Amino acid sequence: MDVNYTFVGVDFMLISIVLCSLIFLSFIFDGVMENIFIVLAVMAFYKQIIMCKDYKYMAYALIISYIGVNFIMTFGFRNYLSFDEISPEQDKEDTIILLISDGESKNYNFRERATQIYYEEGLKSYFKATKNLYDYKSYYNEIGSSDFKEESEKIASNLRIRLGSGYKVVNSYLYSTPYLESSLEDIVSKGYKNIILCPIFMTEGNDFDIFKERYDDLNLSIYNLNITILDTFYKSNNLAMLYKNEILKYIDANDKDVGVILIGLQEENNLEQDILFREKIQEYVQQEEKSYDIQIKLPLLENNKKDIIKSGEELLEYGIDELYLVLPTFTIDTIYTKHLAQSIFKQLDMGNTKFYYIDPPNKSEVIVDEIFTRISLINQIGG
Repeated sequence: MDVNYTFVGVDFMLISIVLCSLIFLSFIFDGVMENIFIVLAVMAFYKQIIMCKDYKYMAYALIISYIGVNFIMTFGFRNYLSFDEISPEQDKEDTIILLISDGESKNYNFRERATQIYYEEGLKSYFKATKNLYDYKSYYNEIGSSDFKEESEKIASNLRIRLGSGYKVVNSYLYSTPYLESSLEDIVSKGYKNIILCPIFMTEGNDFDIFKERYDDLNLSIYNLNITILDTFYKSNNLAMLYKNEILKYIDANDKDVGVILIGLQEENNLEQDILFREKIQEYVQQEEKSYDIQIKLPLLENNKKDIIKSGEELLEYGIDELYLVLPTFTIDTIYTKHLAQSIFKQLDMGNTKFYYIDPPNKSEVIVDEIFTRISLINQIGG
């Protein structure tokens, strides 16, 4: 009887683990797969909880299934990136400009997001993948879709026109297809020797470090390539002026007392470079502040947005009419930054204050100008 009881206990334990795993999987997947997991979870719940009324293994099952699903998503479902040994074709004279940015699929793609979580979190992804994937899925459900690749292609297209013949401009991404590794493999295999890598990051922060680590792992030195890596954009006076002009344009149009929150991204960016760029924008705005009543705060995104919310509340206490939210240390808006702006506004929504999220519509043009200028200095275009 003790043996039978043990087998029954094991059976209930397994069903509890399956139930919890199905619930976690329904959080991660979307569309048809999400519905299938929900139906299966309801069936398992009915058998285990309603019919058998067995709850004693649920706490253990939650822990085991959560760790198991994290491991499965990180180890089994992420994209494995590699650079295979190749035999290049005949050398080509054109220079390749490889634009490298975060990358984001138009619609929620759990494989790409699992890959992103793995590279951003490392070993922590085996404990955080489920929550982070659920968060990304929620952002897509909230915002709808991402236009990241459309914006990055706009930069590439305009740069092709500016550079003219002799140059080929290609987009590549860290967390979406085409990945950095596959793009470089294709470029080298076709015989291109002159390559300029252009990281589309504002600072040398987390994403830039991941780019450098993955680039170094490729060991491209054996192919005798001429590779140049351009700087990030935090030193750009033109980008800082662009944000200044956009902020003042809003103020001129509305003629109100305003507050401006220039948000920094401590974990995402190099903190020192992040602060330098935001202070540059603040300085440009304050140089023209004589005819405006502007209150400016420079909080960091940390402590679950508490610093940002606190800064917003302090500005509202001044009795401002309008509050402008700016994330200047993102070069291309992501689904996350749009979610962040919306969630901050929801928490600050009070009184008659109006809220605006400022992302300059012509930012891609200024980025193209910056890249063109840097390439011109290297290759003396038109010199």
